Order: sequence, then C-alpha cells, then structure tokens
Amino acid sequence: MWRAIRAAAVAFALVGGAVLVLVAAVTVVSVGGRWLLSTPVLGDVELVQLGTAAALALFLPYCQLHGSHLIVDIFTARTATSAQRRLDRMAQGLAAVVLGLLAARAGAGVLDLRAAGETSMVLGMPLWLAYAVMVPSLALASLIALARVWRHEPDAG
Repeated sequence: MWRAIRAAAVAFALVGGAVLVLVAAVTVVSVGGRWLLSTPVLGDVELVQLGTAAALALFLPYCQLHGSHLIVDIFTARTATSAQRRLDRMAQGLAAVVLGLLAARAGAGVLDLRAAGETSMVLGMPLWLAYAVMVPSLALASLIALARVWRHEPDAG
C-alpha cells in the first residue's frame, strides 16, 4: 500500500509540474502578445491564479511524503534523538488531522461553489473546478502524514 501512496504522490506532483509549465506558457504567450501585437491572452490572470492554486495543492502530498515542510527546531535542537522522533510523530499526527479537516472543508466548499454556479469574471470558468483539485490532494497528504506516523518515519529535514 505504501508503494501505491508514494506513486500517487509522485503522479500528483508531476501533474502539478505540468500545470505550472502550462501557466508559464500562458504567461509567456500573453506577455509576448501584449508586447508584439497589443493583444494579451484573454483571462490570463484568471488562468494563472487558478492554475497556480491547483499546482500548489498538487505538490502537497509529495512534500508531505518527504517531510519537505518548514521545521523550526530552535527548542528541540539539543534534545535527545528519541524525543525529537516522538515530537516528529506528534507533528505528523497533527498534520494528518489538520489536512483531513482541510480536505473535508474544501470538499464542502466545492459543493457550495458548484451549487451557487460561481464562475470566473472574464472567462466564465466554473470556479469549483480549480478548487476540486485541492480535495484529493489534501486527502492524500493527510493519508501520507498518517502513514508516516504509523511507519515511524522521521522528517527528511
């Protein structure tokens, strides 16, 4: 099961990277079009905002998998290794709970946005589509944090 979780986190990160490449391409085309032809890409700001938000959410499981988040160890730097590991496991458990709650609330938000029919200002894109990407990403990140507690995996630091 751990192998499948790792593969899913890598796949999410690769999709997030592809989305960022598309966002960069839209930006280049829009800036080039604005400079050369005075015609930017219609809705470029919306596409960049929604694409970047989706990409960042897609990176979360991979970051959680590798413990690639900020750790402030000013108070624990001189504690015993066993105490640091216990604190890391507690932090992973807390992260699992918080990420799980965020996934649930994001899911509720997606349903509300869809029911309300909210769309972006310029392109008229349904806003719930971009936010829907966050739900499985947050859920997978929560599952990874829980698995890391169970597997006793320390942060990569």
